[in-house]
Amino acid sequence: MSSRFDPEAVFQSWYSKLPPMKQHGGLPAKGTIAAALVVLERLRNNPALNIRAHRASGGAQIAGLTPSALQKILLRYGEKRPFSREGGRTNRGNNAPTEMLLESLQAHGFDKLSDAERITGIDGIQELIVLKIADYFALDKISFAYSFDAPIAKIIHEILSFASERGQDGPVAQHLVGAKLALRFPNLDISNYSHSAADAQSERSGDFQIGDTAFHVTVSPGAALFEKCAENIRNGITVAVIVPSKKLTNANTHADDAQLTDVISISALESFVGQNISEIGGYNKRDISHSLSELLHEYNNRVLEVESDQSMQIDIPKPLRG
Repeated sequence: MSSRFDPEAVFQSWYSKLPPMKQHGGLPAKGTIAAALVVLERLRNNPALNIRAHRASGGAQIAGLTPSALQKILLRYGEKRPFSREGGRTNRGNNAPTEMLLESLQAHGFDKLSDAERITGIDGIQELIVLKIADYFALDKISFAYSFDAPIAKIIHEILSFASERGQDGPVAQHLVGAKLALRFPNLDISNYSHSAADAQSERSGDFQIGDTAFHVTVSPGAALFEKCAENIRNGITVAVIVPSKKLTNANTHADDAQLTDVISISALESFVGQNISEIGGYNKRDISHSLSELLHEYNNRVLEVESDQSMQIDIPKPLRG
């Protein structure tokens, strides 16, 4: 390869400038990493270093950025774990970081390479990016201090607080409620969607539905949620809104503004989950601990099934393992 081109220098000059994301433990956004891999793949056949050449027809997202295309690249370098299920949905925010990558390639003489050198250089950069992906899977799991005597609601609150510090409280809240419903109704099929899919829901009445009741789980109750609740009511669906305890006042205010106070229920997530676990455990400390263990295992299984960010898993304390 031409002595002018150094894949590691290209990678480092680009990667070091990427903004850290709180929800990924200070690592760059997953969409940025996915877009870079796909654009590098496009450069194999289309070596244009202009971002416009790599945008889809709508101009908003990177062309060819799909989960299947990304996974094909990862497999080439030995990474079998699903990294990002969102694909091109994480679109506009990818343009600036991708343009930075193209500029770095330009600065290091990519456009002067022969076809063979270009392919070798792309291989080198993609391999370095895939190696970085291991950092996302190595992020610490959510943890909490377990006490045999602690109320379950307090433990759930601690889990949510930890998740909130990392920007993960939305999906964690959703999967905690899903796990709780799965334990409470073992003979029912409780739906399980990635948090991004839950946000994009249109046809579903809520995050979960049991019988005639739609459950809406959110850490940011706003007017849009209560418009959906009003639609549920018009369709004859009972509504239960589940929010963290610190958001109860906000949720009740929005419900009052929407004139829904008397027709929907609003519950603190900590109590909604905690009380049920205590009931399943028969209000006996030993059995409550067993029920909590089942809840956490069910939660982890649900995260494993649908989320690409596995740092949302909960580190189950030793006394609760089994």
